Amino acid sequence: MKLHYNIILALFAMSCTSEPENTKPEKYKFASPAEVGMYADSLANIESMVLEFVDGKKYPGAVTLVAKDGKIIYESEVGWSDSSRTEAYRKEHLFRMASMTKPLVSVAAMQLIENEKMSLDDPVGKYIPSFNETSILTEFNPADTTWTSAPSHTVPTVRQLLTHTAGVPYGFMDPKINGAILAKNDIPDLSTHQPWTTEQTMGKIGNLPLIHEPGAKWMYGLNTDVLGRVVEVASGMELDDYIRENITRPLGMETFDFYFHDSLSSNLTQAFVANADGEFMNMPDYKPFYIPNYPTEGAKTYHSGGSGMTGTARDYFLFCQAMLNDGRLGEAQILKPATAQSMHQDQIDTISYPWGPARFGFGFDVAEGHPNRPDGTYSWGGAFSTVFWIDPVNDLIVIQLRQILLSPHNQDINSQLEEIVYNAFVREPSS
Repeated sequence: MKLHYNIILALFAMSCTSEPENTKPEKYKFASPAEVGMYADSLANIESMVLEFVDGKKYPGAVTLVAKDGKIIYESEVGWSDSSRTEAYRKEHLFRMASMTKPLVSVAAMQLIENEKMSLDDPVGKYIPSFNETSILTEFNPADTTWTSAPSHTVPTVRQLLTHTAGVPYGFMDPKINGAILAKNDIPDLSTHQPWTTEQTMGKIGNLPLIHEPGAKWMYGLNTDVLGRVVEVASGMELDDYIRENITRPLGMETFDFYFHDSLSSNLTQAFVANADGEFMNMPDYKPFYIPNYPTEGAKTYHSGGSGMTGTARDYFLFCQAMLNDGRLGEAQILKPATAQSMHQDQIDTISYPWGPARFGFGFDVAEGHPNRPDGTYSWGGAFSTVFWIDPVNDLIVIQLRQILLSPHNQDINSQLEEIVYNAFVREPSS
């Protein structure tokens, strides 16, 4: 009897001291809106708001995620992934993030700066030799796409790539000039299915004229694509491998990458464009540079630092939460707190920012005098009408994913989304 009693005691002690079979923390935490001081009924208006845009044929739908205090408090899937309305949007759908890639690549660069693999004021030419001598566009001949230029007084730096002040253009921002010059040299604005590499294209950009003197003004361009190539050279790794090893895998972003296997094409949302009436239609092939299903089809060799990644809303939430936590998510520390904070502080000094009431940090715009978002809220969006913002004042993250290339309705739907979210607070939100 005594032996039996001792065995029971031993088993009880083992059950109290042994590690549980699964000690891995939950990737996502959830709460009701009421638990974090928000009204569920108010947030539910997001669904009806999106549905109005769907009924108006302005968007096929959207996947939305709202998180507060580190917990997901609202998710909705409205509309259809395909034009025939047979595939309803799901949280698991893969969305082309386009320029929402930029913050991750900017974090990659800041990691390398922390690790002293490069510095903010390094000349870009240290990593891409064609940038050792740069010039400024002075004349362009549309008849034959030839141009003339004059030597720049300075050369672009890593800091200027991070802040979009280097003078590197985007083609779509000025198709008749910048677009013609880039197209002539086989340099795409977006990720491409072609068997090219950024080593090839970013090397060519250094030999093309800048649009303004480095550091003179803010201009949206292929800066983060160039920065992605700098990351490759400084790290000795291809960009997709570097981001996978140092950002997405540590954060548990399992379905967020540059490319996916062909078998996942059915999980990729359909891409659309707006017609002349502002209604959506299927996105055609824009050859020779683009096909709609580039994330699962084509050569899969072009790692566009400015536009190349694809994934889910929940995965992007993990990245946003790490930034809101000053570079940490659970046991993963992707940036030091001071570095993470510097990315959403004004980094352009006296340079004016032309895109609304905001300033610009390293890879994010930062709200200043915004009609809806509190000062200090940082954000970005993507060419396929995706958007996110991180509000450190209210410990809030909002993500909405849509898939219309350059929709003319983005400002309207974004503004309505902001109003719904901030009107959902039980108490007046901090500003």
